[in-house]
Amino acid sequence: MTSAIRWLTSSIVAQVAALTVGGFAALFVAAFALVLTPSLEWVFPRALSDNSASIAELVWLIENSPAELEPFILSAYRGGGRTVAITGEFSAGLQARPKLREKLEQGHSDVAARLQGRDIRFGTASFLELPRLFEPEALQSVSAASAYVVAVRLEDGRVLSFALPPSSMLGRGRAGALLGGLGLLFFALALSLALASVMLRPLRNLERDAERVGLAETTSIISETGPIELRRIVRALNRMRARLGGLIREREQIVAAIAHDVRTGLTRLRLRLDAHEHVAAELEPDLRQMELLITDMLAYARAESPAASRELIGLHAFIVSLAEQSPIALDVQAPPLTEDFVIAGDHVALRRLFENLVENARRYGDGEIRLVAGPTEDGFEVCVEDNGPGLPEDKLEEVFEPFRRLETSRSRVTGGSGMGLGIARAIARAHGATITLHNRSEGGLAARVWFSKALRT
Repeated sequence: MTSAIRWLTSSIVAQVAALTVGGFAALFVAAFALVLTPSLEWVFPRALSDNSASIAELVWLIENSPAELEPFILSAYRGGGRTVAITGEFSAGLQARPKLREKLEQGHSDVAARLQGRDIRFGTASFLELPRLFEPEALQSVSAASAYVVAVRLEDGRVLSFALPPSSMLGRGRAGALLGGLGLLFFALALSLALASVMLRPLRNLERDAERVGLAETTSIISETGPIELRRIVRALNRMRARLGGLIREREQIVAAIAHDVRTGLTRLRLRLDAHEHVAAELEPDLRQMELLITDMLAYARAESPAASRELIGLHAFIVSLAEQSPIALDVQAPPLTEDFVIAGDHVALRRLFENLVENARRYGDGEIRLVAGPTEDGFEVCVEDNGPGLPEDKLEEVFEPFRRLETSRSRVTGGSGMGLGIARAIARAHGATITLHNRSEGGLAARVWFSKALRT
């Protein structure tokens, strides 16, 4: 029993079914309330002015016709959702309402003047109240859910009571069907929006949680909340993240072991070359290049699985501090913010990301490096711009691949391992950010790092 109740309250299927049933129940209740109450009085207030001439004419006919013709006159008037009957006194609840009387006497026929000076009272009645006011025979022509009741005192003291539909249009079948169709269309639209909200809201929450966690934070898990179907998906995603985390850690351990063994060999080689200074001088650049390559390989392996704990970092303050401490002159354009864009990240890894971009701009640029940072409509971006030759459009993605260098020399000035941009992108991905390159219209290359507003804490 408990599990069934839990399923009913947490399943999307159950929620959609409950919303559908509840929506139709609400529609039924609203329709029933409409029938029980004269609520259409405020929706179609034209009933009095539409019928003023016919009311005045019927009063004149009843007063000026033989008594034996009264049933035929009343029967001829009934129809189109309206009815009429003659009673001895005013029904309880009817009142003399000056504003309604004024509306009644505003008819476009001269016959309406015959109602002036008479005792006229007004009221409203639901279909449950109409049998109390009119005989069954008189109600056969009533098709409206509620009705205006207008009672006029005749010259002989009797009361002529009218039951009018809220508008003459309600007495016409096509117009009533059109009105009902529009009501059902509106209800279907509202129900569709409600169902979409029920189904999409948990998916948006899942998207937000996944965005906040970040692709490389395999030790973190997405919260298993929401409907049953969504929790199953989240559990599967968390299991997949755990497997990916194991693969990443295994790759890191393999690279670390290789780096350790190679570094040990390089150390021994240096020790054996100490006795041969001229040979050592020739081999030292190659040894340093190998050591740099090993360091970058290890950094790349660890970039997507940062071991350091996350901390709150204000990106604007971080970029300003980075520029102040940089040994390379930077033209910083970061206007002050009233509130910083704070994310959870690895301070050391983020520093390496931007240092790699700045170093890349220094290496291949023309001396001037611009650092532009600030919020955007959908997040926060940092651009590292240079005024160098730029890159061919078909190479803007290729340079992010490991060991990919468009400058093929191994000189100490421009040479490198070809992993700087790859490491930068891996770190960006580990923080849920994206990094792209594009050629500037005024010349040079711009590296854009964008942090989605979903990452803001």
